[in-house]
Amino acid sequence: MSLKILGFDASGPGLSAGYLIGGEAAADFTWRLPKTAGSHLVPWLDMLAREFGEPDAVAVGVGPGSFTGVRIAVTAAKALAYAWNVPVLGISSLQAWAYSVPNPLSHVLVTSEKRGPAFYAGLYFCGAGVPEAIIPDWAASGNLPEAFPWRGPVGVLGPLGLDSEWLAAIGPEATALNFPLLGSQVARLAQSRVQCGEWEDALNLSPAYIRAPAISTSGRSGSLAHGKEESRHGSE
Repeated sequence: MSLKILGFDASGPGLSAGYLIGGEAAADFTWRLPKTAGSHLVPWLDMLAREFGEPDAVAVGVGPGSFTGVRIAVTAAKALAYAWNVPVLGISSLQAWAYSVPNPLSHVLVTSEKRGPAFYAGLYFCGAGVPEAIIPDWAASGNLPEAFPWRGPVGVLGPLGLDSEWLAAIGPEATALNFPLLGSQVARLAQSRVQCGEWEDALNLSPAYIRAPAISTSGRSGSLAHGKEESRHGSE
């Protein structure tokens, strides 16, 4: 019997939901209007379950990203896992987004939730298979880590890819990418863990809180600098 996994994410500027059956994407929905994304989540999940049956597991993007969006998605995942009595797995939203790029460059910098100089990011190697974190997901406040400017090709997802100054700071061969995060890739990242029996207790599933950097409204809203940027984990 083919393994069925429902995957979804609401950490970014929109909403994604998908269904994986036997390792193949059976469906993918994306919505890019952030103010109305939340109203689509439950109807989409209900429609997918009605069409393909109750899944064997639920996978959800736990961020980092939109505080409200991640909380809504995680709460929905826990409720569904309880209702269906199936495992629930938390997935890095940035890793899932990197995994959603077709034929990616060897390295992909994923950025999200930019507010003034503050943003979330993760650098992934996407040469083959599951994206590997080169610089784990971190919270930035106007700085890039010492690894930048990056030497060699690097694709950039999210708001930093839309800013020419940031793109130049990321590296001379940085290229903006425009692909949505796919719910089926959230599910795909969970697949091997489900098969190995590795999943969270629904009670313990929580958003991936990376302490939000201070946001300043003084000066240029997108000002950037180079220097050591550390990841800080803790409750917001």
